[in-house]
Amino acid sequence: MKNLVKNIISVILERYAKDVSMYEESFLEKTIGARMADTSKNTPGEYCTMLDNNPDEASVLFDSLNNGYSEFFRNPLTFAMLEQFVIPKLVSDNNQENPSEIRIWSAGCAAGQEPYSLALLAHYYKTSHQTNSRFRIFATDVSEKQIQTARQGIYDLKMIQNTRMGFVNNYFTKTGSNYSIGDQIKKQVEFSVYDLLQHGSSAPPVSIFGDFDLIMCSNVLFYYRPETRKMILSKFYRSLKPDGFFITGEAEISIVKNFTAFKQYAPPSAIFFKNQTI
Repeated sequence: MKNLVKNIISVILERYAKDVSMYEESFLEKTIGARMADTSKNTPGEYCTMLDNNPDEASVLFDSLNNGYSEFFRNPLTFAMLEQFVIPKLVSDNNQENPSEIRIWSAGCAAGQEPYSLALLAHYYKTSHQTNSRFRIFATDVSEKQIQTARQGIYDLKMIQNTRMGFVNNYFTKTGSNYSIGDQIKKQVEFSVYDLLQHGSSAPPVSIFGDFDLIMCSNVLFYYRPETRKMILSKFYRSLKPDGFFITGEAEISIVKNFTAFKQYAPPSAIFFKNQTI
């Protein structure tokens, strides 16, 4: 399989000008193996030949490498910490007499579940505490299809299963078996296509200058090789304010802990803050 992976990396780079070598090797092998089974190709050579001559299959493979699964309030511990500690701290640090906007970036946002979860917590905090702070959430994903779905804001029951009933009743409209998120939450989030692997920028262009109070990127880092993870984390570090927070997936805590630019905020949560001593 290792030789197959090398051959496919070469074919994709030469034929489609896309570099997939930054993905973690076992993830590449698993994804390619699944595509071989789905296309009934019995040997690596057969699949490689098909990939070389079939742009549609290449497109499907690219989409498979960008795992877009997510849920509202995925990783409940993280969101509980956000609600109880992080958001109140961001607000308390903000000048209530002349508040600046609290800037949040949801990177690798899939179909919008993560940034909308953040927007729900922010909206609830603002209304229940009558704060003057303004939240602005930028949400990005490499997939145009995912961004289009996110802008629609329509989800099935499985996607919102971790959402507390008060939020569902107050901020969603049920139509058939689906739930549409309300406009008061939608308007807090600005979606755009952005590739985290893009060189020459530290933040999505729509954010103008980065300078985020909080960046959330969950269940993305472990798909990449160590050197690519370091590049992405360095980008986040540059985009954060000096006292900014970085939140990752619970399965990625060890990855971020090994990157000394961030310190864990409240172990064992997946919340970190920018280390100013390096």
